[in-house]
Amino acid sequence: MMSGWLEREYATVAAVPDYPAIEAGWAERMVQALALHAPTVVSYGEGERRAIDLYRPETLSDPPLLIWIHGGYWQRRHRREFAWVATPWLARGVAVAMPGYPLCPEVTLSALVDDVRSAVALLWREASALGLARCWLVGGHSAGGHLAAMLAATDWAERGVADLRFRAVLPSSGLFDLAPLLGTTHNRALGLDLADATRLSPILLAPPEGTRLLAAVGGAESGEFRRQSREFAAVWAERGAAAASLELPGRNHFTAQDAWAEPASPLFAAAQAFLTCD
Repeated sequence: MMSGWLEREYATVAAVPDYPAIEAGWAERMVQALALHAPTVVSYGEGERRAIDLYRPETLSDPPLLIWIHGGYWQRRHRREFAWVATPWLARGVAVAMPGYPLCPEVTLSALVDDVRSAVALLWREASALGLARCWLVGGHSAGGHLAAMLAATDWAERGVADLRFRAVLPSSGLFDLAPLLGTTHNRALGLDLADATRLSPILLAPPEGTRLLAAVGGAESGEFRRQSREFAAVWAERGAAAASLELPGRNHFTAQDAWAEPASPLFAAAQAFLTCD
């Protein structure tokens, strides 16, 4: 049964009247970014979407790495559309990896999560060959924030990379409790039942020892998106993580994402501090 209130709370595009202009700006910035720095494409499976776009600073060897995962409710968008996020990080000597993934309903959300885990495990194994330091921050926006949190909660020993560690996890506008989506139109493509939503909700998982989390969200986002970030940080703090939430005043669901490419934003500053490696 559909809930009209939940539908409105999770309807990101409908809540932002100037979204078409924001999206057009992203497209222009993508073209400009790709003209400046074309990515190295690292395949981790079959198909064009099972690949990682890796952007490396030109003059720095063994840079730290920001793993950044795009959103789109797990059913839209492509990693290449967000090449512009990498630009200011490259200027600061940070490499950026953007894992791609097949979309729902072509694959299940469970399989999609597994694909992103496979991408990151491959990157870790190949870090030396790719010229990357093993000083990593994982972040992402919206559905990408969910995937970043799922990566942070992964048992990497089961993937053959028991030493994989993140300096921190920094999701923005993330979805950490999937049960509310069951009663919305977003679930038509996702096909989740309650068991799926429970198993794939980071708020119900345990953070590994030593986890540092900062869950960012726009101050102008819906009450549900703000609740998700606030409660996720609180629950993981109760379970032993060094966890906090960060509200970005005046930012909606999409301008909150823009903060990833704005060095003056508190989100960018926090991410940069996490990537100050010994």
